[in-house]
Amino acid sequence: MVFQLAIVIIIPIIMGVVFVPPFDAPEAPDEEIKPPSEPITDIPDRDFLYFFLMLVWLFFLIRILFQIKRKTFKIQRKF
Repeated sequence: MVFQLAIVIIIPIIMGVVFVPPFDAPEAPDEEIKPPSEPITDIPDRDFLYFFLMLVWLFFLIRILFQIKRKTFKIQRKF
């Protein structure tokens, strides 16, 4: 049960660190910004990873909610 809670808590944190760019204050441009003539190809495409992590997160969240509804979700201490 603790593993499920850890997954539901950790996946959004990882997604926030990986997929949300850090905030940079906008600076006044020194020269006029020109659009690139060729598309930028060095940016990795992580849409599939984001989609997969969201599916895993949603699965664990729904599983926990159903267990709570049936009153079978218990956190057991093992020492």
